[in-house]
Amino acid sequence: FGFILGLGFGDFSTTPNDSFVDADGNKWYATSAGMSPMFNVGMIADLRLVEYLNLRCTPSLSLGQKNLNYSCFTVDGKKIGEVSKVVTQCTTIEIPFYLKYTAKRYGNFAPYVLVGGGPLFNLNLDPEQPLLLNAFDVQIAFGFGFQIYTQYFKFCPEFKFGFGLLDQLNQNHPEIEGTTYEPYTRAVDKLTSRVLTITFNFE
Repeated sequence: FGFILGLGFGDFSTTPNDSFVDADGNKWYATSAGMSPMFNVGMIADLRLVEYLNLRCTPSLSLGQKNLNYSCFTVDGKKIGEVSKVVTQCTTIEIPFYLKYTAKRYGNFAPYVLVGGGPLFNLNLDPEQPLLLNAFDVQIAFGFGFQIYTQYFKFCPEFKFGFGLLDQLNQNHPEIEGTTYEPYTRAVDKLTSRVLTITFNFE
């Protein structure tokens, strides 16, 4: 058993809805505003399957936000106004399972790689937000790390890349209909998550 403290950087990958135009006949396009920081804390349950190969579960809580930039254009491609930034607060519970392969130990050091994934539950479902997210996602992830053996525990810096498989945008958002927020949802056909996580594991 062990625990996790980490820092993540996440954003959304967008697929535009090319058929959408607003009430004035203008088109909207959404792009990622860049990776935003997220804080991560969790626990580790690890089972040794065979020599060098472990199965582990790392339920964790992540707090942060992901941002999108929206640009508005006329039908002939002329940009209207300034870029609008939309901030989406993200509070998630993740329950991933990983297969971890560890190289042979050299002194007090051993590198490892891991691959896996699992469900992700979004807890921030505020209908007053410009974008309403779905409550469930499935994430796949892979990464690498280093086991550093101390007298009382293993200290493991770890780097992981995660990709959401399901659309995170909830199009059923009646609170925004007829408001200035409506183009933010209607201009996007699909929204998927991406995250880079740097964690420090204590086992």
